[in-house]
Amino acid sequence: MDFAVLVKGVPPADRIRYDALRRTVVREGVELLLNPFDQRAVRVALELRRPGETVSVLSLGPPAVGPVLGELRQLGVDRVLLLTDPAFAGSDALATARSLASGLGRVGHDLVLAGARTTDSETGEVGPEVAALLGVPVLSEARSVRRDATGSGFEVSVDTPVGWASYRAHAPLLVSVGEKITKPLKAAPEARSAGTEPRIEIVSAAELGVDPTQVGAAGSRTVVESVEEVAPARSPRLFSEGSIAERVRDAAAALAPFLLPRRPRPVPWAEPSRPLRDDREVLVLASDENSDLAGEALAAVAEVRRALPDHWPSVLWVGRPPSEAGTFRLERAGALAGYHVPTRDGPPESRAVALGVGSVLDARPHAAAVLILSDPFGREVAGQLAARRGLGLVGDAVGVTTTAPSLALRWAKPSFGGRTVAQISCRSRPGLATVRAGAFAPPPDEREGNGFGWRTLPPVDLRATVERVAEGRETEGFEGIARREVLVVVGMGVGGPEGIARVRALVAPWNAGLVATRRVVDAGWMPRQLQVGLTGRQLAPRLAVLLGVSGSPNHMVGWRRAPALLAVNGDPEAPVFRDVSVGVVGPIESVLPPLVAGLTPLLGR
Repeated sequence: MDFAVLVKGVPPADRIRYDALRRTVVREGVELLLNPFDQRAVRVALELRRPGETVSVLSLGPPAVGPVLGELRQLGVDRVLLLTDPAFAGSDALATARSLASGLGRVGHDLVLAGARTTDSETGEVGPEVAALLGVPVLSEARSVRRDATGSGFEVSVDTPVGWASYRAHAPLLVSVGEKITKPLKAAPEARSAGTEPRIEIVSAAELGVDPTQVGAAGSRTVVESVEEVAPARSPRLFSEGSIAERVRDAAAALAPFLLPRRPRPVPWAEPSRPLRDDREVLVLASDENSDLAGEALAAVAEVRRALPDHWPSVLWVGRPPSEAGTFRLERAGALAGYHVPTRDGPPESRAVALGVGSVLDARPHAAAVLILSDPFGREVAGQLAARRGLGLVGDAVGVTTTAPSLALRWAKPSFGGRTVAQISCRSRPGLATVRAGAFAPPPDEREGNGFGWRTLPPVDLRATVERVAEGRETEGFEGIARREVLVVVGMGVGGPEGIARVRALVAPWNAGLVATRRVVDAGWMPRQLQVGLTGRQLAPRLAVLLGVSGSPNHMVGWRRAPALLAVNGDPEAPVFRDVSVGVVGPIESVLPPLVAGLTPLLGR
């Protein structure tokens, strides 16, 4: 059993720069670090290795990443390969995956490990694409990886949108690891100053034997059209003077205009012209890993109707047949057609779903795009589909528009910690996009459905190679979070689980949902499924109350669509006060009780 780990050198978060001319992240002349998720993957491989087995590391990047990779040799890695060549410059996820898959042919790779995402792009597409090119199954966001009693198989536990699931699998296999699996692996200072330069193997494009038209900018199927700064749209009002009662009173008065009763959302879309043009069809994968309706798919369908008046949405369903209730909800969201691909009994593996979507594309070859939800399972499906069919894939899209006169689709994707938004187009038909949870508004409840019949295609005949043996929920009622009128965000300033319990009791009159920052989730105080921000959800309640939240850009990007933000923090210089509607300076335990009393009548109204 031999192990291979895919790693990437990334700039420090506060030093990420973008080259507008080349439309790439600047890596030359910038200190590079090993992506923290990849550090965890290396540690897992070293812990799984047994005597006589090898751990190899592969990276695609500039020569500047060499010293960082060299440290891995000092930590016990057997081989380190750096794929570096000007021909690789400008690689998107597909071009990167092609190069890495070729590089894996030089080392043993019964189990391939990778980080679930990178800190500079955050999308987690490369791992599933490499798996598809190797023809092996993939499991994402692993929280544990163990060898079974035989030593030839693995027991893998992964995070899911509502909890966890455990699988049995055998090599060959690719597993991406999440944050919870272990601590990052770092070299000790004495190892870094050992004086001898650890040997790494430099491999050029020619030595790798790759087709130059399939890698780098030439082989990329997505194009970054522009990157724009996202300027805050709020004009914060901060209350830091006077007594706590006076600050709360003035804050409530400032929030009152934001909390007027919501009018029913108008239905702005018009019926598309008939007959429906095949080249304007946007397919939305509506089924999840359990062959149930993925709730966020309803918002994706509705967004096609709202944002793309020249296109029309249809839905895909892979697995057991959709229910009548699910079909009715999809009709009301605006879907105009549906395609069902049956699979074998049991929950479909992501490889089977990718094949099922591919069979729909064979039947609808002129479709403009496919939308897939950006949860771990959705990223697996999208990555495998993109690699198998050579399609451009935009990860974690939060918006879509068309460009005149061709009506080509252009996707908006947050980048650089949410400080900017990149506009990306696909050089393939269809283009693929994964859609971040909460990025699109849900459809109006009162809308009538158009009605459609499902077209059933031949079943996918793929024998499962991974077995789901158990699953569990960690967040009851999580699916309703997106529809809560009020959300309370707990940051590290609440003081721990006991503080969260006190907050939950105090805000009970609001019927609020509780969500968290990434640091709170990392501390284990709240489940990952309730994380808001760049690597979590985007939400738009009537009011979000941020308690003890520092205000990092990665978190605040999750509230871009929220109409009203109120922050409570004891530090008047906290960055959070720059990006909210109203701020109150003071201890949470002193501010929250009168705040609840003052806002409850407004929220009730």
